[in-house]
Amino acid sequence: MAGKHVQGSGLERALDAYARGFQRWLPSPFTIAVMLTALAGCLALRQATPHEVLDAWAQGLWNPGLIRFGFQAMFMLVLGHVLALAPPVLKALRRAIDWIVLTPAHAPAKVALLSMALGWLNWGLGLIAGAILVRGVMDRRRAEGDPSPLRGVSLGVLGAAGYTGLLVWHGGLGGSAPLKVAEQGHLASLVPNAPWAAELPDVLTLSETALTGWSQAVTWTTVVVVVLTFLWLGRRIGGGSDNVLPEVTETRRAPKKTEARSEGLAERLDRGRVIPWVLGVACVVGAVSWAWASGPLSKLAFVTPDWINMVLLGAALLAHGEVRGLLEALDEAISGASGILVQFPLYFGIMGMVSGTGLGAWLAASLVGATSANWLPEALFVSSGVLNVFVPSGGGQWAVQGPLVLEACHALGVPLERGIMAMAFGDELTNMLQPFWALPLLGITGLSARDILPYTLLVMGVAGAVMLAFLSCWA
Repeated sequence: MAGKHVQGSGLERALDAYARGFQRWLPSPFTIAVMLTALAGCLALRQATPHEVLDAWAQGLWNPGLIRFGFQAMFMLVLGHVLALAPPVLKALRRAIDWIVLTPAHAPAKVALLSMALGWLNWGLGLIAGAILVRGVMDRRRAEGDPSPLRGVSLGVLGAAGYTGLLVWHGGLGGSAPLKVAEQGHLASLVPNAPWAAELPDVLTLSETALTGWSQAVTWTTVVVVVLTFLWLGRRIGGGSDNVLPEVTETRRAPKKTEARSEGLAERLDRGRVIPWVLGVACVVGAVSWAWASGPLSKLAFVTPDWINMVLLGAALLAHGEVRGLLEALDEAISGASGILVQFPLYFGIMGMVSGTGLGAWLAASLVGATSANWLPEALFVSSGVLNVFVPSGGGQWAVQGPLVLEACHALGVPLERGIMAMAFGDELTNMLQPFWALPLLGITGLSARDILPYTLLVMGVAGAVMLAFLSCWA
């Protein structure tokens, strides 16, 4: 372990045992997706013939609307990562590191605050920026040598703080489910065979889901509680003899600069500012025009995955300022989207079986029979958190669970936005339990999942209490 644990603490030992067991026994997300596909297929046979199940799976696997959704999610993650690697952003993060290391005991709390604030804007940006902040603090300690004031900072606690951007992203501008239901006709496309599909609203804007006063109260109360938790951890879990900086290979965290050749039009175009600035300004102007034409700005009807991606693309182009630097950052960022590329079609196939064979109606009826209108949000919250362990993607999970949310809300008369946000909060909460999206952070910092999981689990407990309290009080 990177940090010094509380000696004799049964909770510490239990969390450490969980972290080791998680890494040893849980298969890769792709393997889990295949297993879930097989399980859904077997359950669908209760309502349909093998041919119907196979046809529904194939229809879902290559559903054009969902394939578009997969590309939107990949683009959002990659562009957020590319933006985090832009020179102006890296410069701002270096200044943030100067602020973070002023008070070593408060360093984890400061990292958590910045990671969650950036994660609220975009989950890819928050994830990578959080990792860069953690790595920056570790590099400062390396540069100072021993003794260093930063020697007293637990690296495990610090790494966990850098991962907290994935705890609040559904309550911000990049949540998968809230953004998708803001697209025209998406809700009805999830339950095409339901007789009540025509009654569904054409869109649910962000002003009705993630950006309502209630949702923002959940999100920012969670931020405050988590920051206070890391303030306590920063003082309670200090550095010790086992708080050793891991060996890391030097990774490029900014586009490489090489001398531009004086000759050659191609080189001048790739290194010049004309193309990125023209295209970047066009993206920003297009996004503003799109927003202006969407109706009253207060309704936020323009905030969809496509609009978010247009803004991110424009920001990335303007921040990098050259084509070559942008492409170099893209080469580094693209690997992070590999899980989406491979796994999303499998989740779409599961959704096809859920909505196309009667399986969805059966599962929704089972959920409705086990709960009530008053308790449905809590049931969706808990079930979403459990499913996220096996489907570690908000977009993939919405494809699988979205039809069930709509079926259950319709059957019990629960407002759709309430069910959608309950599912979304459950999904983001157990990111602290499922370390799949922590892989980029672990790669950048050299930490292991065992280093951060004991502390992310504690954060999950306090954040879960906040979210459940708000769900219970929401009239």
